[in-house]
Amino acid sequence: MTEVFAKSKNQESIAEHTSRLLKNYEYLKQGAYLDSEKIRLYDQAIKKILWYHDLGKLNHKFQNKIRKILGYSPIKLAELSDYHEIPHEWLSVAFISKSDQNFFKSLNQTRLRFTDLVRYCIAFHHTRSAHVTFDKEAFENFVCLDLEKSKGKLGINFPLNPYCNIENIRRFVDDHFRDYFPLLIFIKGILHKCDYSASADVPPEKPYQGDYQKDFQTWLTRKGFTLRNYQQEAKALSDKNLIFIASTGAGKTEYAINWLNGDKGFYLLGIRTAVNAMFERFKQIFGEENTSLLHGETSYFLADETEDESTYLEKLAKARQLSYPITVATADQLVTSVFKYNTFELPYLTASYSKIVVDEIQSFAPEAIAATVTFLKEIHELGGKFLLMTATLPPFIKNQLQSLEETVVPKPALTRMKRHRIQCLSQPIEAEETIAKIQTFARKNKKILLICNTVRKVQALYKKLRAFKPKLLHSQFINKDRREKENQIIAATKRKSDKSCIWITTQIVEASLDIDFDLLFTECATIESILQRFGRCFRQRDYSEQIPNIFICPFDKSTKLIYDPELMGRTWEILQSYDCTLLSEQDKHDMVEKVFQDIEDTRYYQKFTERKELLAFGIRTKSKSEAQQLFRNILNNYVVIPDPVYKTHQKTIESLIKAIDSPGELLEKIKEKRELLKYSFPAQIYQTKQSLLKEIDSVFCRRNQIFRLAGVEYSKEVGMAFLEDYKDYDNFIL
Repeated sequence: MTEVFAKSKNQESIAEHTSRLLKNYEYLKQGAYLDSEKIRLYDQAIKKILWYHDLGKLNHKFQNKIRKILGYSPIKLAELSDYHEIPHEWLSVAFISKSDQNFFKSLNQTRLRFTDLVRYCIAFHHTRSAHVTFDKEAFENFVCLDLEKSKGKLGINFPLNPYCNIENIRRFVDDHFRDYFPLLIFIKGILHKCDYSASADVPPEKPYQGDYQKDFQTWLTRKGFTLRNYQQEAKALSDKNLIFIASTGAGKTEYAINWLNGDKGFYLLGIRTAVNAMFERFKQIFGEENTSLLHGETSYFLADETEDESTYLEKLAKARQLSYPITVATADQLVTSVFKYNTFELPYLTASYSKIVVDEIQSFAPEAIAATVTFLKEIHELGGKFLLMTATLPPFIKNQLQSLEETVVPKPALTRMKRHRIQCLSQPIEAEETIAKIQTFARKNKKILLICNTVRKVQALYKKLRAFKPKLLHSQFINKDRREKENQIIAATKRKSDKSCIWITTQIVEASLDIDFDLLFTECATIESILQRFGRCFRQRDYSEQIPNIFICPFDKSTKLIYDPELMGRTWEILQSYDCTLLSEQDKHDMVEKVFQDIEDTRYYQKFTERKELLAFGIRTKSKSEAQQLFRNILNNYVVIPDPVYKTHQKTIESLIKAIDSPGELLEKIKEKRELLKYSFPAQIYQTKQSLLKEIDSVFCRRNQIFRLAGVEYSKEVGMAFLEDYKDYDNFIL
């Protein structure tokens, strides 16, 4: 063998790949991204780790995989033919020389064995599935019979160590995880960042192209905006952590931009559609070359935006590498690293020299709030900065963070605008009296929004208001129809449109869409959700009439399965004390304070506390996908294609599945996957209905848990409904 390969791409050798890592490391140092004191102490150790990390690729089974791709003849070692391949990163540990072991030992600290940290960083710089287990005999034979023979190809002349026990290395670091935590993030994070960027052939960080402040000012001038005093003050506080409360329409985004002040930043939101809209806004201000989008569908989004495969791969790598100056993302893309899955060190390292903006945290579930608070605390300890900003902040969140060093809580920016006069109704939203009231307003050419707490209630209201041609939006539309409806609801409520309309929705419109209705009828929810719903009506307009423009109906027993019953009861009681009041922004702020007083005994707070304690205890998930499910608190989650949709579009769907499962160009394949997913939507299918899931004969569908769903009806007007759920409704939907 004349060459030993690290990658089939460009026939890159191990030496060439390692050289790329070392160059990337120098790039990070010169760009002042890394803690200078840690660099002073561990510079040589990091260089040695980068050099060692892929030496295990010398083994003949790894080399044969590359040689097969390149069309070379295989290497034959009969004495090892019966052994399965050992992960190359485990074998790399055997190369650590005796002299370097002594060097690493010299860096030991109290309760910290630096050599074990080094071994761990190298041995686990890739994530392997659970079925890949350590085979001591195979490991020793690969080292003695394979690597010892080929090590000279890299100029290595010291003996290898065949007795490294990978499971012991893993166990020791796991047992002492908190002792290793800061250094593990720093050293293993550098290894990941340098390795991934070298493999993708992109820089580990992308400096800002142009002048950040000049670009911001140009955009402000073009829009005719002048920063308010509190927005200007954000720049003076750019070296602090901030907890900022501001009314809807008060200019939180401009505040955040001024606080970022040209530093590397992440802007996190809870909902994908809100992220897409914010990304477009940042792209307008700072340009596509400085702004990245990151969420679960980034690969599909970029495929639609890019025709050239190499450009697509570069953009995707930079986004996933977290290397753009500004990244707009769903919170789960960054915050889920708090669950400490293998490779979590990369996002933690990146966040340690970045600024994190979290927008509207109150819209998160309590478990996600606990994860976010823990993440921000840990990032603060590592040197990162955060800005938490929202229109309504439960006080317990502020209490968790404001005691941190260099954390400031500026005076809330509450506008003087009064936009909402509320009335609490005594009857449910589906009651005849409520329906009659809605119909009266509909005849007066009003734009009316109805928000229900369940899909079933939305669909029931559709039947009662069918004469007024209402439109529906909820989570049980296939992606293709949902995107169309989202565009329709935004267009329908633009002020230049004077057509009346009725839209019936679930809480998915609370924070994700820029909509502005004349009237809102809503079922009661907890205070943070109900105030978000208020924001969908008279969004940025003063309201001066005596007739209410928001009507709140009591919640029913099904709502208690969605929201905390205690907080629901408190919210309803407090809303009634403001009945028929034209609310000020201070009133809304006070409502939140009152509802969240003494919440220690509520289910909501208990969920927050349980998740926070679990994270403090040191929970570590097996994968990022598992961490994302925990963050969203989603179980029994599947991607489903309703049977009526499958049958209607069977020819197209099966053609796409066949193309996806067949060899082809990467970019075209990504577009085909996105096209297939337009006929699906994510759904929680619990045990009682899991028998309705029908497997699709497809490698891609099995891997991504995509199923046909039987026992349902579907229409573009009302979405999907389980037939058994509506057996009491006469001719429902059909």
